[in-house]
Amino acid sequence: PVISRDEGYRSIFCYEEAIGFCCGGVIFDKDGISAMAVFAQLACNVYSRGLTLASHLQTLYDKYGEFVSNNGYYIYEDKMVVFEIFDRIRRNGYPRAVGGYDVEFIRDLGDPGYDSGQPDNRPVLPTSASSPMMTISFKNGCVAQLRPSGTEPKFKYYLEMRGRPGVPRREVEADLLLMSDIILEELLKPSQSGLVKV
Repeated sequence: PVISRDEGYRSIFCYEEAIGFCCGGVIFDKDGISAMAVFAQLACNVYSRGLTLASHLQTLYDKYGEFVSNNGYYIYEDKMVVFEIFDRIRRNGYPRAVGGYDVEFIRDLGDPGYDSGQPDNRPVLPTSASSPMMTISFKNGCVAQLRPSGTEPKFKYYLEMRGRPGVPRREVEADLLLMSDIILEELLKPSQSGLVKV
């Protein structure tokens, strides 16, 4: 189901990983100009308290932990490889662990759809047979999203992790990079699948 303003819902903040922010309910698209206005408001508030943006961000990291990401893509020649990869992950049930990392939830938005975080295992988000996407949440806080590009022969991955408060950023980054290598190799099997890292 699609959530609608007509049903009383409102958007507070939306974003696309690579670029674009949608702040509030004035402009309903990723818009750099309105996002800059909201950022200017934030900066005024932060500076009025005698802080810098960098120190304010560090305060948030100290409280909630460091957030790091590792995003990229592989290119492929045969588009069927995308479906073969997702089918392989689904085969014999979804994995409970990947490379020794325990899985907490899996959401598969390919057809027919699956979400282990929902009581009926049915995803709340729409599914698509032609444009599958899988999100795997691990018990250690890592989240991996896998999907093909909608416009180019690219298999994209987005891995992110929130560290525990007090753990230095470099340690969280090192953990995520190690985990990324293991997850991508085990799930995608790039050399076997004909994927080329860019």
